[in-house]
Amino acid sequence: MMSVKVKKPILVAGLGISFLLWLGESLHEEVMAIGEWGVLSLMAIGTGIWWWQEKQPKKPVYQAVSPLTLTEINRAIADGEKILKIVKQENPEFNLLELETQLRKLPEKLNNQSISLGAISHSNGVKSSLQLLLNQETNFREIQWIAQENIETINPKIDLIIFLITTDLTESQWQLMQQFHQNHQRCLIVLNQPETSNLEEQEIILQQIKKRVKTIIPPDDVIGIKSTPTPLKVRQYTDDQSYQEWTEIKPPNVVPLTNRLNGILSQEREQLIWGKVWREAQEIKKKGKQILNKIRRDRALPVIEKYQWIAAAAAFANPVSSLDLLATAAINAQMVVDLSGIYQQKFTLSQGQAVAAAIGKLMLKLGLVELSTHGISSLLKSNAITYVAGGATQGISAAYLTRVAGLSLVEYFQEQEVSSQSHESLDIEKLSTKIKQVFEQTKRTEILQGFVKQTLPKLS
Repeated sequence: MMSVKVKKPILVAGLGISFLLWLGESLHEEVMAIGEWGVLSLMAIGTGIWWWQEKQPKKPVYQAVSPLTLTEINRAIADGEKILKIVKQENPEFNLLELETQLRKLPEKLNNQSISLGAISHSNGVKSSLQLLLNQETNFREIQWIAQENIETINPKIDLIIFLITTDLTESQWQLMQQFHQNHQRCLIVLNQPETSNLEEQEIILQQIKKRVKTIIPPDDVIGIKSTPTPLKVRQYTDDQSYQEWTEIKPPNVVPLTNRLNGILSQEREQLIWGKVWREAQEIKKKGKQILNKIRRDRALPVIEKYQWIAAAAAFANPVSSLDLLATAAINAQMVVDLSGIYQQKFTLSQGQAVAAAIGKLMLKLGLVELSTHGISSLLKSNAITYVAGGATQGISAAYLTRVAGLSLVEYFQEQEVSSQSHESLDIEKLSTKIKQVFEQTKRTEILQGFVKQTLPKLS
């Protein structure tokens, strides 16, 4: 049987119509007064809601990760070595001694038994009191506590994270925990019971959290505690029905947490240490790639400038319609080839032509040709710069679009895995995103004004 995919606007509009029909059963004449315009209005509202939802930033989708293996750790170390080797090949004078030393020490750290612990909470007081309570336990005195001040970031040095909450889990907290999981950082969810709550309320919240996080956090890692003393009113009756009343202080109860921590430290210490080494290898690789991207970008910018002036001169000498601008001047296939060589993608000329054509189509589809040409033409007419009819607008537009294309390719190449092998297939969706980002960054009036002033002397 052929499946039929119902698109969201139809679904939302359908819900609106169903609601209208239900309303009609109850209100009769009122619905009849709404009539066709009411249905159309509901369809419009439904479509508007769908459009608004589509415009919202997409939440990252996280997958459950498997426990680390020595093979994966050795691969991460090897990737770091490869990055640093390429940096030395492309810039032998760059000082990599610190990163090389850190990388060389990583295999030794696999035998290090030290574990670091961190607590995340909106209340620094709660974190401090919990730390004092755990430090009273002999088994936890060897653990190094690391401050995690900003709950929106992840400190990669923390191996085991206690996530302190007082109510049900929020969406932002859940997203952050998934990032911890992806980073091979162990996470415990600890519900700290307020004075006003009772055990039944706490258990209900705990069960809700366990159900929500079960894909990446086992039920035993969702724990209820009470980290502060609680005043408890006690009443004692005598035989004559009189009574005495006083207040006792019920001590904190963190036994469920200490029991779980003991279990993790005895059974999973190796995984915690492996995670630490893996994260350090990833951090060295990241820093190495940032250095390499800086080296390559410095080499790529003069290449882009060269071809943007070539494009400007060609379009200025032979003005064409804006729709033909990209095909004739703005995108140069040889620029694509040269940039791919800098980033070790090694496109052939025919491949460069295919990529150039793809970029041209994307720019036309996004309306960038018309927008840039209109903006540059307006600047030429309205500013003190002498307006040159005809070719000036085309020449500057060609240079500008060539620059956008070149910078977009640089941004795209920088995100690819570093390799000396030939390029993989081009991801058009990612490239389109980069083109839109670069265009948004460079289309501001002051930037365009500067570009126009810079380009006009080249044309004359």
